[in-house]
Amino acid sequence: MIYEDIRYRLDEGIAHIELNRPERRNAYSSDMGHELVHALRAAMTDEAVRVVILSGAGKGFCAGADREYLAGKRGRYGIPLGEEPFINEFTLELAASPKPLVAAMGGAAVGIGVTMVLPFDLRIAATDASFGFPFTRLGLVPGLGSTHLLTQLVGQAKAREWVLCGVTLSAQEALAMGLVNQVVPTDQLMSEAIKWAHCMLESPPEAIAAAKRALTFGAGASLSDALANERQENRQLAPVRERQLAARAAKARAGV
Repeated sequence: MIYEDIRYRLDEGIAHIELNRPERRNAYSSDMGHELVHALRAAMTDEAVRVVILSGAGKGFCAGADREYLAGKRGRYGIPLGEEPFINEFTLELAASPKPLVAAMGGAAVGIGVTMVLPFDLRIAATDASFGFPFTRLGLVPGLGSTHLLTQLVGQAKAREWVLCGVTLSAQEALAMGLVNQVVPTDQLMSEAIKWAHCMLESPPEAIAAAKRALTFGAGASLSDALANERQENRQLAPVRERQLAARAAKARAGV
């Protein structure tokens, strides 16, 4: 597929996906959603990809849904906004991704610009980032599973406050409430995101995938079930540990 609303490149095990409508502050369209699904599925199935970083071109991450598409415009793929897989079902695939997903967010993230990254593992914000929840003012309920994911991240009280009152948060407010993991100077956003990616590249991909599964399972499990699941995951990782030990021993013999 030839992308127009996003950019995709692979560099040293990291798939960089960039929202690429800077003239519209990367406003979301059904075309962008169609391309995101294709690119993210490609990254998930490509063995050369170990980590995915999503960012936005220009001065904003994503200014929410494009008003023209909200009004009924159909783009290149002929899909009405709201009927594309990215909104209706793709969150399930993102949440189940065995590969770490990192969002690097600078400038405004509004509406779907926030909800699209809630299934991600890590979110890093620039100091100029803001996070807007205008859904009810537009006659909408937040989508992409955000009624589940947002409450898991910040709790029912704050999720209700932000959605019902149409709140816009600063980067520091988002950090304080756990919506993002880190806030960094704007000119360091991508370098910090890449540092995080390289940190995860140091671990075997099987261990990263298992840890993601275990954390997801544990979030909704009893303590006893979480313990049992951890034992099972670690049993399955035994060959990975053996491989790691053999590699370390080989390096030691070689004096590396």
